[in-house]
Amino acid sequence: MIENSPFIKALKKEPLEIPPIWYMRQAGRYMPEYRAVRSKFKNFLDMCKNPDVCCELAMQPIDKFKLDASILFSDILTIPDAFGLKVEFVEGEGPVFRNPIRKRIDIESLPEFNPDDLDYVYKAVSNIRSALPSHIPLIGFCGSPWTLAAYSIEGGSSKDFAFTRNFVAENADISEIFLEKLTNACFIYLKNQVISGANVLQIFDSWANLLSEADYFKYSLKHINKLIHMIKSDPITADIPIILFAREPKCEPIVLADSSADCLSLFWSMDTIDINQLKSKISIQGNLNPAFLLESRDTIKRETYKILDRYKNYPGYIFNLGHGITPNIDPENIKYLTDLVRSY
Repeated sequence: MIENSPFIKALKKEPLEIPPIWYMRQAGRYMPEYRAVRSKFKNFLDMCKNPDVCCELAMQPIDKFKLDASILFSDILTIPDAFGLKVEFVEGEGPVFRNPIRKRIDIESLPEFNPDDLDYVYKAVSNIRSALPSHIPLIGFCGSPWTLAAYSIEGGSSKDFAFTRNFVAENADISEIFLEKLTNACFIYLKNQVISGANVLQIFDSWANLLSEADYFKYSLKHINKLIHMIKSDPITADIPIILFAREPKCEPIVLADSSADCLSLFWSMDTIDINQLKSKISIQGNLNPAFLLESRDTIKRETYKILDRYKNYPGYIFNLGHGITPNIDPENIKYLTDLVRSY
């Protein structure tokens, strides 16, 4: 039963002798099995639109490392694509929007979000849930409204998202409308993932670090709070645990804990937090720097033990990385790390 899984128990803040373990971006280019499948697709998003392939990719790390949770294989930019912004993934460049948000009229003329446009995602959720052992939870996810807006306005990725930040500063009212549209779309999208078989939901605020503390609440956290409230208030999704990952936000972790998320996934640099302040409020997930997996086994062990020592008495601790697995990491080091955590 899912309820008996260590991962679900940790999300309910139950103390466990051995922390459950899964990895952000656990299905990815570091695995030769993944690269073999990826080579058959010119555009990454085309691969994401094939539910059978998504199921195969999601199962690869489960089969190889026997992890405690699986995560949907998809991309956070499926929602902007469904809004007609035409997302493509260009080799060596990342996501490119053929119809980015450039003017007020681009937001005003957006179509209504149609959740049926993302049926391929719900089918992938259903396929993965059917393929997984019954005791392994499946995590569904979305990008935060701010992160989706940042990509949509910038037209792709960027070091500083200068165009996006200028746009929202100069067009606060219409930007708010866009963020509201994205928040509502995220809720409908996540609800459909739960209906299709997701047991847990994670919100990725991948560009939290772009904003000052004041702007972070205004443009991001306010909408995350609303999204979580919508999930917790709906009878279909009310009991689904929610994990919040924010990349280097310029606010204290306690502010994120007040979002009503069930678990806070820590970016790797968030290593000086006051865990006593959070103990009764929220589970913790994280937060080994993925770069350590490029170092010696001694270094991996030393840095992993630092984190395990820090959280050994924390009720509801989940081991994970503080960001996704990078393509240059040796899969054998992932296996070593997994064994290390389980033998701690």
